[in-house]
Amino acid sequence: MNGKILSLLLVAAPLFSFSQEKDFINDVYHFIENPAILEVNQEPGHAFLVPFRTVDEAIRKSAGQSEYFLSLNGRWKFNLAESPEKAPADFYKETFNDTNWPEIAVPGNWEMQGFGDPQFRNVAQPFRSDPPKIPHTDNPTGSYRKTFILPAGWKGKQVFLRIEAATSASFIWINGKQAGFNKGANEPAEYNITPFLKPGKNLISIRVTKYSDGTYLEDQDFWRLAGIFRDVRLVARENVFLRDCFVMGDLDPDYRNGILRGEAEVANYGIADAEGYQLRVRLFDQNYQEVIQPLLYQFPVVTRGKTAIVPFQTLVDNPVKWSAEYPNLYITAFELIDRNGKTCESVSVKTGFRKIEVNHQVLLLNGKPLKLNGVNSHMQHPDLGHAMDRETIIRDFTLMKQFNINCVRTSHYPPVMDYLELADVFGIYIVDETGDEAHATEFLSGRPEWRAAYVERANKMVLRDRNHPCVIFWSAGNESGEGENICAVIAEGKRLDPTRLWMYGGNTDDVRWKNEVPCEDIIGPRYPTPYELKTRIAMVPESQDPRPSFMDEYVAATGNGAGGLDEYWDIIWNYPRCAGGAIWDWMSPGIREKVRLIEDASPNKIQCAIKGRAQLVSGFSGQAVQLNGHDQWIDVYRHPILDILGNELTLTLRVKPGKWNGDGHFLTKGSWQYGIIQPEPDSLAFYLTTFGKHVLKVPVPRPWEEKWHQIAGVYTGSEMLLYVDGFLAGRKACSGPVANKPFPVNLGRDAEIDGQEYPGSTNNAAFDEAGIFNRALSERELSSVSNLKKDALLWLDFEKEIQAGDFFSTGIGGRTYGLVWPDRTPQPELWQVKKSAQPVSVKLVDQDALRFEVWNRYLFTPLSELEARWELWEDGAMLAGGMLPLNVPPQKRDTFSLPLAKPELKPGCEYRVRIRFLLKKDQIWAKAGHEVAWDEAELPWHVPQETPAVMNGKVKVEIDSGRIQVLGSNFSCAFNRQTGILESILYDGKEYLRNGFGLNVWRAPLANEKDAWTIWKAHLTDTKPGMGIDAANAWRSLGLDHLQSFPEKITWETNADGSVTVTVVSHSEGNDFTTAFDNTFSWTIYGNGLIRLRHRVIPQGIMPQWIQRMGIQSVVSGSLYKVSWYGRGPFENYPDRKSGAKTGIYSCTTEDMEEPYLIPQDHGLRCDVRWLTLESPDGYGIRIQGKSLFNFNVYPYTTENLTRAAYPYQLVRQDGFTLNIDYATSGVGCTAVSVLNQYRVLPAPAEFELEFIPYRKQR
Repeated sequence: MNGKILSLLLVAAPLFSFSQEKDFINDVYHFIENPAILEVNQEPGHAFLVPFRTVDEAIRKSAGQSEYFLSLNGRWKFNLAESPEKAPADFYKETFNDTNWPEIAVPGNWEMQGFGDPQFRNVAQPFRSDPPKIPHTDNPTGSYRKTFILPAGWKGKQVFLRIEAATSASFIWINGKQAGFNKGANEPAEYNITPFLKPGKNLISIRVTKYSDGTYLEDQDFWRLAGIFRDVRLVARENVFLRDCFVMGDLDPDYRNGILRGEAEVANYGIADAEGYQLRVRLFDQNYQEVIQPLLYQFPVVTRGKTAIVPFQTLVDNPVKWSAEYPNLYITAFELIDRNGKTCESVSVKTGFRKIEVNHQVLLLNGKPLKLNGVNSHMQHPDLGHAMDRETIIRDFTLMKQFNINCVRTSHYPPVMDYLELADVFGIYIVDETGDEAHATEFLSGRPEWRAAYVERANKMVLRDRNHPCVIFWSAGNESGEGENICAVIAEGKRLDPTRLWMYGGNTDDVRWKNEVPCEDIIGPRYPTPYELKTRIAMVPESQDPRPSFMDEYVAATGNGAGGLDEYWDIIWNYPRCAGGAIWDWMSPGIREKVRLIEDASPNKIQCAIKGRAQLVSGFSGQAVQLNGHDQWIDVYRHPILDILGNELTLTLRVKPGKWNGDGHFLTKGSWQYGIIQPEPDSLAFYLTTFGKHVLKVPVPRPWEEKWHQIAGVYTGSEMLLYVDGFLAGRKACSGPVANKPFPVNLGRDAEIDGQEYPGSTNNAAFDEAGIFNRALSERELSSVSNLKKDALLWLDFEKEIQAGDFFSTGIGGRTYGLVWPDRTPQPELWQVKKSAQPVSVKLVDQDALRFEVWNRYLFTPLSELEARWELWEDGAMLAGGMLPLNVPPQKRDTFSLPLAKPELKPGCEYRVRIRFLLKKDQIWAKAGHEVAWDEAELPWHVPQETPAVMNGKVKVEIDSGRIQVLGSNFSCAFNRQTGILESILYDGKEYLRNGFGLNVWRAPLANEKDAWTIWKAHLTDTKPGMGIDAANAWRSLGLDHLQSFPEKITWETNADGSVTVTVVSHSEGNDFTTAFDNTFSWTIYGNGLIRLRHRVIPQGIMPQWIQRMGIQSVVSGSLYKVSWYGRGPFENYPDRKSGAKTGIYSCTTEDMEEPYLIPQDHGLRCDVRWLTLESPDGYGIRIQGKSLFNFNVYPYTTENLTRAAYPYQLVRQDGFTLNIDYATSGVGCTAVSVLNQYRVLPAPAEFELEFIPYRKQR
């Protein structure tokens, strides 16, 4: 249906008709596998309006305070079935007995309340895509029932049922009668249920199917959850009532005076034509004072069953304007007056006066060039799923405003209505997005039969949201193809709202980077590098493309990420065409789930966990675990003992296969190292990798499904054997040691490939008595293998589940995007988001005169409204400070000089000036004194520090077969003669080291480095099969994760000053001699305990294009948990994400330096460090300082544990703290573009000098 015809239908069609052509129960697939049917018996879309008796009530009261409003939120009776066919057929009848049904909260997703399975997917659906077909046997179906009392005062009125959102298709019955149908997960559906109601008690029944053909347009990168997850409401209206209104607060060409314009739509649901009605339009300010003379309009006859639309317009003298800086709101009130002069009803909407336009490629707000520091945001809550509560939205907006975020793209669907109402109040620019994403089936955008489905979602969104001033432009959806249906969406949107611009979140660009959707008013791109943004977008002349640029997605902040923001914002600030962008994504998508452990009965006691909602059931012997195919599996910690590098192996398990669903992963360690799988319905396979991958396949026995079978794969070193039910089913020649691959053992899943892109169901078998052995078991041993559990490396018999707290789950492998944790605690990246786009900038332009330039980037706020302060710092101490009387107009620059006399300079100290801008007044999002911007400048004041004379006591060297020991009066240090590593620093009887210092180029891979998306721009080419489809593959393949040090020469000599220098020449090898680093460690030890290190590193052989870090690593004593440093802080920062951290002296504990990323990875780095101390509570410590700046992090886990752990609960605290001192560290980058070149550590020769000073504080 094209937009013009839809328009005629919305205005001219009768407002009430009840189609009963098909039965909802018996003809369910007629509705949910048919893109031509989008709704049944629905009202046309409109703004949500609740009537009141008087204007005063309408402008002062909330919807819930109206006598004509009834919320149906709360507890409902509920039943969940596997499919529509298995759902109770007569549940909607008044006689149906639901006494034994459980209850469920509405709004809410049923998966978040213990029903069904939450599943995370990105592009793929949780089933094989075949639009419009959906699974028949696996389509979770929820049946809801609730009774309500119809208010007595509603007699004779029209009663409308409004369901704000339900995933994905919903069928409605009132008192046993079919009342309506809707398809579409995130848009409202409204029904006139008046004919079905009766006085007093009424029954509403709703059936929701998780999947429909509409699911193909709901293919968003998030948790796939179902149910009625937004408000359910009843509203009573008169027979003649104000059905809709569109109010726009526009501005004149001079941006001074306002133009209040719009239209009101009155509907007649009565039995006769309505004559003599009037509409009064009034405008109030925030203090409820009337602003204009009321506007009075006489309606013509409102024909029965039709609507009448009256446009209105009036000038408003110099209203206060709406913007993110000043979110000033008015209230537009409407009174519908009958022929006798009586007010029938009053409604109101909030109005803001602002103007969005484009001029010479520049996006303007009220005539000023708009810069959007935006984020993408799902409606996501760790406990409620997609049901967003008002308190969480307020928390989100409060954090956004505090961290200088002024824009949200509502990815990828319209938000809950509270979101827009609060955005109006807080001052958040909204890019409101149509709920169209067909990522897995983008071809649908070119299918005419799907056009109405695309367009209807935009129709409902625009009609619901167009009154909100916060909505600055619309989006036609995300990753739904580039077909004609996208432009049809935009055409419909412009028909309904000609005042706003449109963009589209597509993926395809041509060679000139002109978006392939020509109907867009605003182009991307998405995920360019800064260089690409500058050269292909920012510098493109208006003659080539007049449209402004908004990066609807950029800097995917996955895990420890969001690097390079300064580079993007340098372009955004300096190129008018660039209006900014929206970081992906706002919150980490974890949902809170229980840690459910099961015992490993082998001596190794490896941690194993039940994932998803899998259950323990009666098994072959005792208990077994039953998987249902909906992202359930058994996850085993990647313990080193399971790497099995020898020449023998046995895998054994009992399996009870379910009906074949396309997934036969039984016991796997990735797709390469080893495993037993059912690759097809009629075959089994045992695979392993030695010098190559070997696969032994045999037929499955019959009968196979729903029967217990014992499967065993044995590798003898010369052949592979596969036993099925005690019989040798196949053998194959094979030799060589088993090759280790970086994946965990899983039952019911292959961790290498079963992730967020997995297109279908997971394994649905039951498992029992699963074991792994590092030797070849005989046929006799296999016959009684359960007796050998004490010989196993791993043995799972599933006899007991152990609850161990909770964690934030990302399901089968969702990306951990986010700037805040799921509970809305800020992540460290958020500080850089605040800094890069801060609204005020200061730089030192004349060092001698202490003259600074200040740039007020605000659109409307003069700096006189902020409190400006200057501070003079000497290292970590503030020497002086004061107020700055700055009154720089918005969008202007000015200079100022500090009234600062140079203090007496201390040798070796650094001096810097810090300029800060604070709120003068309380705001709804922060108190007065909140810092909104800052900059600091190093001053050229420096007095060199004389190198103090080293007081040498007696230093002697003692040598035995294992150690070279250097001893002073109260300290000693020792070198291992086998490795050359400094392995001990003993001071006053206190040992400072657990493991000694050695070369380190590895960090536990960041989420970006473990993501397949990153590999395309990481430029790392030395990869191997089975080592992961990610950037870290190259580093693993070369063995950089387990360098082994081999000393070549260790010498020592006594120097003229009495010190001793121990020189260790060594090389650190990766997987073999082809990748290595030559090291020269020169350690000079003085009598007072001072240790000076000069370290030279030369990469040799095959090297990756860049490495993660270059430095040294040790494990220090667990007593040294008090940390102080002089550098960037106080929070975590990395080289491409550090300018948001101030330079100073900071102190905390090692626990404070941990960051709870949802996937364990390197974390806690501090950059640009001059010195670092690690200290015990009793005053023992060690100071580490560099001749040049260095970076460090310290954490209570081994790097190997941090690397191997897939979940935070798999981390095990060691006896000590891993300390990394980096001469250079690669940045964290972005998932889409990796690390920018300037932040990559190149494998080049390096030399660095450090000093280690043990001490004890005197008390």
